[in-house]
Amino acid sequence: MFDPALGVETKRVSLASAQDIESAVSSAQKAFPAWRDLSMAKRQQILFRIRELLNERKGELAEIITSEHGKVVSDAAGEIARGLEVVELATGFPHLIKGEHSENVSTGVDVHSLKAPLGVVGIISPFNFPAM
Repeated sequence: MFDPALGVETKRVSLASAQDIESAVSSAQKAFPAWRDLSMAKRQQILFRIRELLNERKGELAEIITSEHGKVVSDAAGEIARGLEVVELATGFPHLIKGEHSENVSTGVDVHSLKAPLGVVGIISPFNFPAM
């Protein structure tokens, strides 16, 4: 990795191999049943703790983003703030995904829906907004 302000190499980054990805997915799949079986309240507490950790270390995270991307610290700090907003939104999801119940949608027919975690998913994060 190069410091964009000075044009000098500052770090070396190893790229993930297919085996690294398999290992990460396997670990996530093993952890999923325990996560799925946690109460909504406990999952929400964990998300709140993630928010607290991000908030406690936002200055350090902004410095890391600056060193990696060459953004000014204020821009990186703004990105961290937007990332915190995403986490805050996620803490409310347990109440938004409870499912639904509709009575008498047809003669003598009630409809129930249940929303539940499906499992492991992968994402591709944009390089220019890693905290988002």
